[in-house]
Amino acid sequence: MNGATKDLLEQNRLLSIQVAQIRYFLNGSRALRVSVPDVEVDQRILCQAADIHHVAAGLLAPSASCYDIGPGLRPQRLLNCAVHALIEPWRPYADHLVSMFPEKLTIREFGETFLQNALDRSVDTVFLLDVIEHLEKDTGQELLRQARRVARVQVVVFTPLGFMPHHFSEVPSEWGAIEYGDLQNHRSGWIPDEFEDAVSVICEDYHRRGEVGFGAFYSIIRVNSLQGKPILHLVSSLEDFPRKVASRDMVIADVRFSELSHEIAGLPHHNLVIVPLQLIAEESTQPVEFLQGTLMNFSVLLDSLDRFEKIEAYGAAAQVVLHRHQRKWLPIT
Repeated sequence: MNGATKDLLEQNRLLSIQVAQIRYFLNGSRALRVSVPDVEVDQRILCQAADIHHVAAGLLAPSASCYDIGPGLRPQRLLNCAVHALIEPWRPYADHLVSMFPEKLTIREFGETFLQNALDRSVDTVFLLDVIEHLEKDTGQELLRQARRVARVQVVVFTPLGFMPHHFSEVPSEWGAIEYGDLQNHRSGWIPDEFEDAVSVICEDYHRRGEVGFGAFYSIIRVNSLQGKPILHLVSSLEDFPRKVASRDMVIADVRFSELSHEIAGLPHHNLVIVPLQLIAEESTQPVEFLQGTLMNFSVLLDSLDRFEKIEAYGAAAQVVLHRHQRKWLPIT
């Protein structure tokens, strides 16, 4: 048997093991649906109008609950949250929301008042979509401060780029015959530099007012970004693993454990990647180039181990993988 055939047989053996592991893992697991964004805070992404909402949605951390402040007639559709509260002050809008979205909780209240009375870290995400431009500047800044206090994971803002004049009489007729009031007037303008610890997604030509164009942007504010350095958790055993993970942390878990996946997937605010850690530990004599070309998500593992300064390993296999990384992936004999 020549060397090439031997390598192919070895690759086939490892791939077969991974397929069996994935089938086991997918029994009731939701974890593989979670993506890991590659952007850092203070980064800006420029895009076209047709792409801005899709790009922003792809950067959001998963959330089980949200406060949707000032949704008007349309609740946010960026995240599917099991608990979705609509906080709308204008009675005609609130009545419409109750009628059209009975599965959601509608509360008739001003966003500032509602958030002032909300508990610290009581919800995963606070949405402020097309909201703060309707407030005076100081009121909008206070609303943002309260949103940061209340959110566990992120605050998501969408607003025009700079001041864009707008009067409630300009509401388009296709929005229907619902009564509109001066809450629709624009009172302030905002730019990305005013949002700290945020990723900005910007379109410089989003709104049209006759011949005049105005931009718009998302600011995705990571509320935990100043609470210590992010941690990479390598998990091949639940022993000593913390059940609560900060939103900036990352979890790389062993694919073998469906029970492990259920434990972790139940946490809505973290990033999760599935890697065959036990298989990597068992194949410790294999060179890194062979593992990289054969094992699922191995390149993600390498990149994460290089990127995170603080790494915690839970379980024997996770500790072996971390040890190999510290030894520059030299084979362990």
